[in-house]
Amino acid sequence: MLMKAKFRWAVGTVLVLLMVIVGAGAHTIWPFFAYPVTELSFVNVKPKTPQDVSVMMAGVAERDITTPIGIPKFGYSAWAREADGFRNRLKARVFYIKPKQGEPVAIVQADLPASSLILHHRVAELIAEKTDIASHNMSIHVTHTHSGPGHFLASDFYNTFGTNKPGFDPKVFEFLAQQMADGLIDAYENRRPAKVAVGVKNIYGATKNRSIGAYVANNNIVDTSESIDAAERAVNPSMTMVRIDIENDAGDFVPAGAFSSFSVHGTGIPAFTRPYHGDVWTYYQRELQWFVDKQYHTMSPMIHGAFEATHGDNNPNYRPGLRGDLETRRVGMMLGVAAIELFQSLDRSLKDDVTVISAMRELNVLALDDEASDDLCDRALVGAALVGAAKGDEIFPISYIAPFKAGAPAQAQPDECHAEKNRMLSGLQGWGLEPERYPHLLSVSGFQIDNLVMIGVPFEVTFESGNRIQAAISDALFENKSAVQHIVVASHTNGFMGYSTTREEYAQQWYEGGHTIYGPGTTQFLAKESARLAADMIRQPGFSDMPSTWTLGLASHSFFPEEVAVTGGQKEVVAPNFEEAGSNKEPYWSSVFLGVNPSKLVLHEPLLSIQWRLDDSQVWSTLQVNGIEVNDQGYDMQIRHIDDEGAGMSRYELRWFNPGLAGPSGLFRFAVQGRAGLPEYHSTEFTFDL
Repeated sequence: MLMKAKFRWAVGTVLVLLMVIVGAGAHTIWPFFAYPVTELSFVNVKPKTPQDVSVMMAGVAERDITTPIGIPKFGYSAWAREADGFRNRLKARVFYIKPKQGEPVAIVQADLPASSLILHHRVAELIAEKTDIASHNMSIHVTHTHSGPGHFLASDFYNTFGTNKPGFDPKVFEFLAQQMADGLIDAYENRRPAKVAVGVKNIYGATKNRSIGAYVANNNIVDTSESIDAAERAVNPSMTMVRIDIENDAGDFVPAGAFSSFSVHGTGIPAFTRPYHGDVWTYYQRELQWFVDKQYHTMSPMIHGAFEATHGDNNPNYRPGLRGDLETRRVGMMLGVAAIELFQSLDRSLKDDVTVISAMRELNVLALDDEASDDLCDRALVGAALVGAAKGDEIFPISYIAPFKAGAPAQAQPDECHAEKNRMLSGLQGWGLEPERYPHLLSVSGFQIDNLVMIGVPFEVTFESGNRIQAAISDALFENKSAVQHIVVASHTNGFMGYSTTREEYAQQWYEGGHTIYGPGTTQFLAKESARLAADMIRQPGFSDMPSTWTLGLASHSFFPEEVAVTGGQKEVVAPNFEEAGSNKEPYWSSVFLGVNPSKLVLHEPLLSIQWRLDDSQVWSTLQVNGIEVNDQGYDMQIRHIDDEGAGMSRYELRWFNPGLAGPSGLFRFAVQGRAGLPEYHSTEFTFDL
């Protein structure tokens, strides 16, 4: 019986492997033969000439980038789902700083799963005629939430495999580009005299190293424990912030915005979920915004944009078995409190005249010179460990079978650049996907603001890889007599090209090593290029080494909802009802209504709120909790698409989470702003007297 059981297990394993190989092979090849190709071209347009000014200037702005219902979410690959609505909104926040002399710096922070080089080029193209922001002055940084849209990237590989459906979507791409460009133009046109301050704070407890077994293989690591405590120590704890205050009409400088970096994956919300969600970053960002709005005198709502540093193997420190909305909120609030403390610590550090410089270089990694190409493999290939998924996202049984499981490297061959990597699909991968299908245009960008230098790379950089890149930058700055105190390596900047692990981590072939697509020398290559750019930036502020034009073709598919005319009316389908809190479950009020179809819903404009009145003698107003309106700009309002009906109408569920924060008094109702010419919708009223 034991022998038969072992035989059946072996046969089952072989069948699973065959199914994976056949399915992956078909999924790999099909879009490239069957999908139409969208040809893209961009021009490196020269902007307005920056003018010297008597005072430093700055501007901040925010735009909503919540894409429509139906766009597949990026980050969990085949395990992801198409968005059915949002739990919280996705935003782009922009920060423009112009020194007295020289060129400006423009930072774009976006609640997106990945950055995109073509998105960077398109935004720069759109703003050139209306601003003095050159392409090399601007960088796009993201939160890497795994609950945001895909299909806007610069490679067929990630447009195909980053979500559960393949293809580049021109409408998603152009929507994001236009929203970001509008924000940058707004920030430029409304710039004012400004002061800035830079600060750093260490935070432990919010993150953990998800691949501690690979991390302890680094030859410079003394503590090789793989305990939970060790995993919480093997993280990048640095939160780095640039605070921007601007001059108001009375001549006083008041807070306008801040951008910050931290190292934490946007994976508090697990795979298989459907709503858009900013993950831990939503709470981290908004807690500071709301605090400043209450405690400081501001001209307009405070804007806080936070984005990734070296997060490649650093996950949110959610408690075992509790991953989801509640733990995501807990970790995000912890970061929000730290951001508040850091912001306040900068009250007396603001300066009105600091160094502000930037630089950017772009390389084609398929056409490097001999010296540079020694570090990178001549083409990208993914490892089987990528399919096995990252720690915490394992899929049974694939993640537990060699060669997919973490820590199952191949025997390195002397003439094989990819060394210990078990190639996914073996030789079929190289045959089915030409090198140009993978991301191969690599940008390294940088800026200095006061005593901070930030170098951005289009990779997910692990903690120890970041330490080594940072050390190389530090050496380059020292050689060029720079007095910089703070150095940040920012992941996911102006593109996405997989992971960057150390050679030692790569040899272990955990998920991060399997996803280091250009081989074990990637970190060494990035350290050299980051140091080179930092030196060029110090020697020649405004340094640019970029092409004048770009062209590429991407296999495309449309995920935007098809336009459907609205001829029906709104109505309530299910009256509001209360759902009690459960195990790892938030309490909420729920209601179902018939509204306009997804093509007319316009998710990036204000939509949902809770209205309140004490009794029938009062008029309805938007409910406030602790001075903050309960609407879809916060944490706790969700819309979920259920299905489509006739006359251009669809059914949606509305949810209001954690209503107990409001207190039990009065009457409440859901409100949905009017769309497609229909009036504002209101649910029937409800009370807490159940």
